[in-house]
Amino acid sequence: MARLKSNLASVTLGLLLIIVLNVGLNRSARAMDTTGQNESRLILATVPQAGTESTIDPVAILASARIIYVCSRTAFVKSEVIESELLKRAEFQQAGLLVTKDPKAADLVMEVRRSNFTTEYPYVVVDTRTRLVVASGKVNSLFGTAAEKIASGFMKQVQKARTPAGAKSTK
Repeated sequence: MARLKSNLASVTLGLLLIIVLNVGLNRSARAMDTTGQNESRLILATVPQAGTESTIDPVAILASARIIYVCSRTAFVKSEVIESELLKRAEFQQAGLLVTKDPKAADLVMEVRRSNFTTEYPYVVVDTRTRLVVASGKVNSLFGTAAEKIASGFMKQVQKARTPAGAKSTK
């Protein structure tokens, strides 16, 4: 009987500790929410700034990036096919961009997925240093290949980021 009481006391103490820790975590999470900042703002606040505003400017990051890693999260479009489509584009070569197989060596990581039960392929391009999304899009594989459309959409965003402000035309 004494052993049962001891075990019961241990379990009760353990549950009490879990409840106290959970309440503490919830309070700290609520404290962050009351700042009126969403998750991306919280991530931005943790980015070390080197004294320039361009370190958190997605357009500046996209304009200065040189090495990209492609990660396909779908069996329908392989990373190698997307890499090939990027490499055979003249604007990719002219921009001085390179493709790597090492995600740690990349400035940018392109992640491609396929929406369930559709022909749509959303993609995001993330800066490896700041974890900011610097480019994104969604293509449809109908009437063409998804890899070709992803490469085209990404290169349009890169060219737009690298075009000087005075040289941009208004349409």
